[in-house]
Amino acid sequence: MKKTILKNSIVVAIAILTTLGAASCKKDKTTTEEPQIQISAGDNHTLVLKTDHTLWACGKNERGQLGDGTTTSRNTLVKIADGVKAISGGGNHTLILKTDNSLWSCGDNFYGQLGDGSNTNRNALVKIADGIKAISAGDVYTLVLKTDNSLWACGRNISGQLGDGTTTDRNTLVKIADGVKAISAGANHTLILKTDNSLWASGHNSVGQLGDGTTTDRNNLVKIADGVKAISAGGYHTLIIKTDNSLWASGSNTYGQLGDGTTTDRNTLVKIADGVKAVSAGGIHTLIIKTDNSLWACGYNYSGQLGNGTTTDSKTLVKIADGVKEISAGFNHTLITKTDNTLSACGYNSNGQLGDGTTTNRNTLVPMILP
Repeated sequence: MKKTILKNSIVVAIAILTTLGAASCKKDKTTTEEPQIQISAGDNHTLVLKTDHTLWACGKNERGQLGDGTTTSRNTLVKIADGVKAISGGGNHTLILKTDNSLWSCGDNFYGQLGDGSNTNRNALVKIADGIKAISAGDVYTLVLKTDNSLWACGRNISGQLGDGTTTDRNTLVKIADGVKAISAGANHTLILKTDNSLWASGHNSVGQLGDGTTTDRNNLVKIADGVKAISAGGYHTLIIKTDNSLWASGSNTYGQLGDGTTTDRNTLVKIADGVKAVSAGGIHTLIIKTDNSLWACGYNYSGQLGNGTTTDSKTLVKIADGVKEISAGFNHTLITKTDNTLSACGYNSNGQLGDGTTTNRNTLVPMILP
């Protein structure tokens, strides 16, 4: 029997964010030449941003993370807000960026991850700050990038994931660094990309997810690599794309989520594949888009989150679909957007996070119901 995963406050997701035009787990788009649908998978909830800048959400809502003013879970997408241009779903909280560059948040706030100066959950979006251009929601913490390229953070900091040199939780945004152009918040570790394409990391490192050659937690950002153009922090693993479009990974590999054909953890970045243009690290699974727009996946598959028609884990990347332009990996579910702007999902669905009108798990990609 497959061992049950104990979350212990793990999520992706989430968040994850790539830059320089690459799609990612927790997309931090700030501008697009043509309107595109955006997707972001939280732990057990889903965010969709339509081309008309309306925000829609479904899935788990017990902490108010959908932002619809209730704590009722939804198995179809419901409209939340207008005038939105970027989205990021965390463990049980949500971040959005409006077209006026204002930051808003809702959901779980036990550790101050909403950044509103309180520790009170919110079931409707509340305004947090102005002058923001990128967002990334981790498990129980938040990263934002201001228009001056400064990095700010709030929320849980037990492993130093905020990168402020302490392990003190923050319920308001605190400044961390300058010269940053991309951010990605994982379960308890942080990745940032500086304007010189250097990769830096902080936070939890018990299985080498920071990629610095150790398993020592870091409460300050440490430099990991140069020549990087896209980043995604997962539950306990890290994915990056270098400027030559090669994929590299580090961290936990218990279920093959690094995609190197083994189940051996790595505390330094190892090369996985070439010809990759987008990455998304989930809780314990991995999604990538190759330069030919094909979707590939590896790792944990108990709920069918790989989308390959099975519930068998994979230690190597397996091809799932063609014509894919954006990906987002949640804790146990997967979202994709195809080049024709259609949405599909697979994996765990007990809270309706797949948005197909059911609470049935899916091991192949099924269309989301987009109003």
